[in-house]
Amino acid sequence: MEDLKLRKEQFVSGLTGSSIQEINAVASVALCGYVCWSLLRSTVADGKVMLLADFFFNWCAILLSITTYADNPLALNLLLVVPPLLLWLCVRPTRSQRDISRNSLQKAEFKLMRHPFITAYRGSMMIVTALAILAVDFRIFPRRFAKVETWGTSLMDLGVGSFVFSGGLVSSRALLQNKLSGGRVSALKKIIHALRSSGTILLLGLLRLYFVKNLEYQEHVTEYGVHWNFFITLSLLPMAMIPIDAIAEYIPRVAIALVISTVYELFMVFNKDLLTFLISGPRETFVGANREGIFSFVGYCAIFLWGQSTGFYTLGNVATKNNLLKPSVQPIKNLNNIGTWEKLASKGPLCGLLTWSFITLSATQIVFAWHPFNVSRRFANLPYVLWVVSFNLGALSLFCLVDKVFENSAIGSQTSVSLEAMNSNGLFLFLLANVTTGLVNMIMPTIDIAPVEAFSILFLYASFLASVSIFMLKKRIFIKL
Repeated sequence: MEDLKLRKEQFVSGLTGSSIQEINAVASVALCGYVCWSLLRSTVADGKVMLLADFFFNWCAILLSITTYADNPLALNLLLVVPPLLLWLCVRPTRSQRDISRNSLQKAEFKLMRHPFITAYRGSMMIVTALAILAVDFRIFPRRFAKVETWGTSLMDLGVGSFVFSGGLVSSRALLQNKLSGGRVSALKKIIHALRSSGTILLLGLLRLYFVKNLEYQEHVTEYGVHWNFFITLSLLPMAMIPIDAIAEYIPRVAIALVISTVYELFMVFNKDLLTFLISGPRETFVGANREGIFSFVGYCAIFLWGQSTGFYTLGNVATKNNLLKPSVQPIKNLNNIGTWEKLASKGPLCGLLTWSFITLSATQIVFAWHPFNVSRRFANLPYVLWVVSFNLGALSLFCLVDKVFENSAIGSQTSVSLEAMNSNGLFLFLLANVTTGLVNMIMPTIDIAPVEAFSILFLYASFLASVSIFMLKKRIFIKL
């Protein structure tokens, strides 16, 4: 057992990752799956057929992209999209009454919406994350997709940041609801709400720590530290937002995110002692033992703030005043009656996403060109933050564009069932995926499993998670941790 634990730890240690281009190509399979589902939605009426197609395009395709087709994701995209595209071209559905209803919503007063593209983005991100946390323990999952040791980029590094970004996006709904109600939440209520949100997740983090230390489960210390884990990072975010919320009344959240990321980065670049400590310092104190989790928390706060800011212009049904910079519920009814600055800072979802995508992608390229170090998920440095943010804004832009092209709307059953199911109970299903991963690792020596058997296990795992998520959605069971 001790030998197997050591082998598993070595299996996920010292990795250098892959290129951003390859990561984008693999991630594009999730978008392609949503395109395929949108094509079939317009042409196939049978609910059972659509459910099976939904599972294939949004679960199986992603599983294939990180295993069998890991070396050729573009070929997989082509194989996926050709059959539904040919069917769509043959049938060519006409514009229906649902589209007229959708357009009427755009003229209404501001209200929060459940946009299909956000559901699709978050659902596919959750599916990739859930599949990768088990697949990484098998040899069928390429080592270049697993988390890097210190410097570099990988699919799983991107997944961690994307999880935090999407959490920030969802949390912005509460900020907009407060604006709509016109009430001002007291500091005490904010603290109580944050403690409730943090308490359960912190307990999960402590339970995970207990089981890892007492069940001889493999652990990678340089991932978050000796006692830290991702659940602990997630649990501390609501508390960290309390003082930031007060500052955000006067300064845009994106500005706060840039300031804290840049200041942190300057310390890393110009303070050699700090960088030496982060990379190879002793683990004699609590801070030293958990330096990855503690210091990377700064970067995750910045990513969370970027996610919140994104929600301000994507969660509503109409463009609102200065929504690119702050939470706003005041609709823009006449562009001729506002100034130039307000025109630039007040956008609808697609235009806002494209605007910020261009800005962050440009900033990312500049930082990559001039920065002395590479991306580091281990410390969540500035290049990592910008990479995660620009990727997620770009992905959201493309998902939003798919909705525009296929006229998907929140009316009726125009949202993928499997993606909505994962989106509706995301954190609970993430916990279930972690528990299941632990059980699988205790039952079998995953690194010794042959590729065919490994894929079969992963397929059963995907089927299990998809079935549980859809069952919970159909029964209207929503568990908020």
